[in-house]
Amino acid sequence: MGGHAFHWLDTPRISQDLYLKVREQTSASLRELFANVVVPTELPSKADYGDIDFLVATPLHAHPASAFDWPTMVTKIKLAFNTPHGRRGHLNPTVMYFAIPAPGREDEFWVQIDVKVCEDAALFEWERFQLNYASAAKMLGSMMKPLGLTLDPEGLHIRVEEMEKTNLAGSMVLLTKEPRDVLKIAGLDRRILSEGFRENEELYQYFAGSWLFNPAHFAERLKSEKYAGHLEDRSAPWVYFITKWMPQHYPGYCLPAQSSKNEVCSTIQPADLQLWYANTRVLVREKVLTMFPAAAPTYYSKRQVCLKEFEEVRLRKLIMSVIPPDQTGWTDDIQKPHVIIKPPFPSIGTSIFTPPDSPKVSAHKVFSPPPSPPSSRSTTGSVFGDDLSTLLLPSSLHNTPLLLDPLPRKPPPDQECTPRPAPNTMSLEARLLCLARWTLFDPSTGSPYLAQEAREKKFVMSWADSDASDEALVAWARDMWWTIWVRQHYVNHVGMWKRRFAKEEEKEIKRR
Repeated sequence: MGGHAFHWLDTPRISQDLYLKVREQTSASLRELFANVVVPTELPSKADYGDIDFLVATPLHAHPASAFDWPTMVTKIKLAFNTPHGRRGHLNPTVMYFAIPAPGREDEFWVQIDVKVCEDAALFEWERFQLNYASAAKMLGSMMKPLGLTLDPEGLHIRVEEMEKTNLAGSMVLLTKEPRDVLKIAGLDRRILSEGFRENEELYQYFAGSWLFNPAHFAERLKSEKYAGHLEDRSAPWVYFITKWMPQHYPGYCLPAQSSKNEVCSTIQPADLQLWYANTRVLVREKVLTMFPAAAPTYYSKRQVCLKEFEEVRLRKLIMSVIPPDQTGWTDDIQKPHVIIKPPFPSIGTSIFTPPDSPKVSAHKVFSPPPSPPSSRSTTGSVFGDDLSTLLLPSSLHNTPLLLDPLPRKPPPDQECTPRPAPNTMSLEARLLCLARWTLFDPSTGSPYLAQEAREKKFVMSWADSDASDEALVAWARDMWWTIWVRQHYVNHVGMWKRRFAKEEEKEIKRR
């Protein structure tokens, strides 16, 4: 087939002589418009051509900081080529397509010219590398992908294995934009950068010589309908390489070390291939992070954050598994907290009756529990009646004082706070948040203890930062959930009356 960007024109495949003639002619025209103009290296055994491909960058008559002006450039190239046929691609918007009359046979057919634009001149050599030999770099990319490397238009990246399934883009760390570095990683020489192959066979042997090459990888990929569909869009010599050349040279798509000299390995063991992937990936990671030490801190930082996120998810699931999803475990005999009403205004000075400040809490770390006193007392009290002089520090988890905001006045006597169980409609996630708002941790032991007042609703607990054991967290959630819910019920009760009194005051002000 020839070019097909202009279906109404006859653009057949052309001979090598005509190809070279038109390439020289159009190259000269493009060099009048661009500082960088190259023709990506074609496959050595190619006998005829469907079109002529160019890669260009850096327009000569445009401000370096300005965006690429596609309409203007299409017009300029049409004038330079002396043709009425030219446009920007729709499916490939980085390519401009043109058709010029065949020299000496202008009345018979046209020759299609494809001009790909590299808008970032710093990536010009990288993009050239990707286009050489009918996009041979895609073969390298396919070999590297299961080994933790991604080769894309931006460069070569290493992926954080623990992240790649949930956040592929976030898992990538840029290693290099230099083609020579990629070849060094793969254990290949630089012939692919300098038209160093006379036949396709040499190119096939070249790729098969890489330590990253495993024919079983391609055989496994051929089982995928999606991959088979992509393969149809590849250049015919690369389709031949995968579907014909490999099974001929590696029977059963097995490396020689994987099969005996006298037997043909006719089946592929996926488990063996996965083991090869895993082992080779470790070696690749060690090699590239040694070659590019500047990438290592970013790689390990991303990995650490990812592992912490996984641990956080695991711990949340573990804790929620022991929080009752309904009213199981609730009794009216659950111990009520000793309530302390906070002062309405900041106090001047301190005394033995001044309560300690509520612990300062961040989203990640929690801190020292109040010290135990030499004796204990009854922990029951009115939500609205006790003052600060009644404060005694807790002697157990359950009698930690509960600090509540003051109300402007007492609610009616028949509206005393009477704790009720959490509704069955309350989700486990909401119950976990409630638990987190009242949970602090001793930094020296990781042991959880009860806060005197709840954190704000938007608080996000990092259970993974607590240093508490799984057993301690499970016991805490199981044993303290209803105790904590009672405290939250008191807070909700005070909040309800705060809002109600505020509305009454607003109405009173309006009446005045």
